[in-house]
Amino acid sequence: MLKFIVLNVLLASSAFATPLTTGFECGSIAHPDRVAAAQERISTSSVNGSTQALKAQGAFNVSVIWNVFYDQNNPGDGNIPDAMIIQQNNIMNSYFQPMRLTFIVTSVRRIAVPYNVVHGAAPGNAVESQLKSYHMGDARTLNIYTVGNNPSATAAAWSSFPWDYQTNPMYDGIIINYNNLPGGAEGGYNTGKESRPFTIMVHEVGHWVGLLHTFQGGCNGGDYVDDTPAEASAAAGCPVGRDTCTAPGADPIDNMMDYSDDACRTRFTSGQYIRFAQMVYEYRGINLY
Repeated sequence: MLKFIVLNVLLASSAFATPLTTGFECGSIAHPDRVAAAQERISTSSVNGSTQALKAQGAFNVSVIWNVFYDQNNPGDGNIPDAMIIQQNNIMNSYFQPMRLTFIVTSVRRIAVPYNVVHGAAPGNAVESQLKSYHMGDARTLNIYTVGNNPSATAAAWSSFPWDYQTNPMYDGIIINYNNLPGGAEGGYNTGKESRPFTIMVHEVGHWVGLLHTFQGGCNGGDYVDDTPAEASAAAGCPVGRDTCTAPGADPIDNMMDYSDDACRTRFTSGQYIRFAQMVYEYRGINLY
């Protein structure tokens, strides 16, 4: 059962705010020096193994805290219903439970704030700091912060990385525009197959467990995963057969860590599963081995 903590309670409305005017863009920033240090750490780690070994052994339940921010003068702007949260959590689990990582919603906090807070978040700004002052839990707890469209920013969502937790634990978590959740108003990136819609959140959880974009480092292949072919730049739409690098393999437009439409992004690779298991073991104290 969900635990609900309501701050300045107002009734939720089925009407939602104006949809985003931009397409899917992730605001997660992976600093190269921190990425390199994290890669060095897992390369010398005592843990290792195949996806088969991982599936046969450890399992972990991640506690998820939803921090739902809505306009104090217009509750319909942001006060998303429970059904939206449950559906999004189920979608997350459909991708991560095969590796025995399960997300459990343990708390939903509904927080009334001024309009300019609901619609003012951007990576690294003062509003983000205000939102994340509500952070709860430890490195093994996923905090999700839902906000409205910021007309001055382009990111649909963004996440912290596991290696950032030790130096800045209050900034851990995911911020997402609620229009990109199931039933939200944003189109294009959320019009995928009925069984796999609304996967922008899945992309961001990928970052939270330590995965990088498939186009990280361009044709030099900077995501540190062997089975995701190099990609010069982010994909848009669903450009089947796109191949932007001379290295073997077409661009991984079907990969969850690209920018393709939801209907196109359908999977993680075995190499990505292995990488995130190493990352959460080293930085989040989650043992899937």
